[in-house]
Amino acid sequence: MTNVRFASLSASVSIALSCAGLAACGGEDEFPTNSCADVTTTCVQISGGDVAGLQNAANSLEANTTIILGAGTFAMTNSLTIRTDGIHLLGQGIDRTTLDYGATTAQVNGVDVQGDDFLVQDLTVLDAPKDGIRVEDSDGVVFRRIRAAWTAVSDPTNGAYGIYPVKSKRVLVEDSRAENASDAGLYVGQCEHVIVRNNEVRGNVAGLEIENTQYADVYGNLAEDNTAGIVVFDLPGNPIVGRDVKLRDNDIRFNNHINFAPGGTVAVIPVGLGTFAMASRRVEITGNTYEGNNTADIALVSGLIIESDETRWELATATLNGTWEDLALQPGATAGTITNFRSENIVVAGNSHTGSGQQPDTLDPNMFGVLLVLVYGTNDIDSILYDTIGETSFHSTDAGMNTNDNHICVGGNAGGTFASMNVEVQSVENIVPFFRPAAPFAPFDCTTLNGGAVVAPTL
Repeated sequence: MTNVRFASLSASVSIALSCAGLAACGGEDEFPTNSCADVTTTCVQISGGDVAGLQNAANSLEANTTIILGAGTFAMTNSLTIRTDGIHLLGQGIDRTTLDYGATTAQVNGVDVQGDDFLVQDLTVLDAPKDGIRVEDSDGVVFRRIRAAWTAVSDPTNGAYGIYPVKSKRVLVEDSRAENASDAGLYVGQCEHVIVRNNEVRGNVAGLEIENTQYADVYGNLAEDNTAGIVVFDLPGNPIVGRDVKLRDNDIRFNNHINFAPGGTVAVIPVGLGTFAMASRRVEITGNTYEGNNTADIALVSGLIIESDETRWELATATLNGTWEDLALQPGATAGTITNFRSENIVVAGNSHTGSGQQPDTLDPNMFGVLLVLVYGTNDIDSILYDTIGETSFHSTDAGMNTNDNHICVGGNAGGTFASMNVEVQSVENIVPFFRPAAPFAPFDCTTLNGGAVVAPTL
């Protein structure tokens, strides 16, 4: 297996490159940023717009080959498929090299990769029929300075995911952009050891999504004008239990975009959510700036919100990937299984909150926004909302009669407000007042995770 040492991949591409190999070097004007002139291993340069040359090179790849794309637009008619280890795909910049799938009739991904030590950098993938750049079952993956986008705004026929590493290990996504995806712009799913930093996500249903992933550090990102900004959750049935996710120092603002998802979990997300953590554990949400998210800034909810049948959340322990034995997950009804619907062991601290919760979405199919309007009237929604599913006791006014069995810690979030709700009996016909304690929000006034801080990813 080829290993990637991320620290050696600088912003100016300090990997070894040369003109040895498959094609002669093109003119300097066509390769101003990256060229085979700097390559010491096998390298091929493809002139801007030469789709046939690009597909021919992809179809005959040897391991550890660098493909350099010239400036220009490649009018793609099929997926760019890579099934080889050690492939580095470099353009000349987000605004200079574009793989344009607008004329593609086949339902394919834009760039479709299975291979260790994969790097994609300095290019745009536009209007892919399915996912923009999908990398699956790979170890050592870098997305750097790339853009995955769709031209149409709020179109449910847009591809589901823009930047999409899935079932992979040691993933770095940085300095990139994802726009107008009908599910998640930047999605990390069923992965282990991930860093997502300094990216921008706009116009998507879910801007940045961490799903069923272990050991992720998500920081320095801008999530703006999505239906929901940055979210972390597990779904039932995936053989990896999400854990140890840090959402820190991100800017999550004005995520009030219409929900245009054609279906799936994100179709029920209310417009105007900054962050939600669902069926999640060992999560830190710290130092983020929240502004102008109309429904609420942060929601902490159980997976039973979207799938109430607990048996659907059963996972056979013999099939699980990653590390889970120390999490004290609840056993399923079936022998040899655990469940992962519970949200627990979450810290929310040091975030700032401005101008959010002023216009909840009253059209979402789960009626969550309607409930908020009925409870709050014309008052602003509290910064952090907790559903209390799984708690032994709930009371609207007496802190001593509320339990914190799930270890939800908001005591360090003095810049915001907090409310918990008895969702299990709550409905628009049966409004139960929320519990709205003053800071430090006892009994949710803890400030640290059980078992120590989130474990940092190892790349």
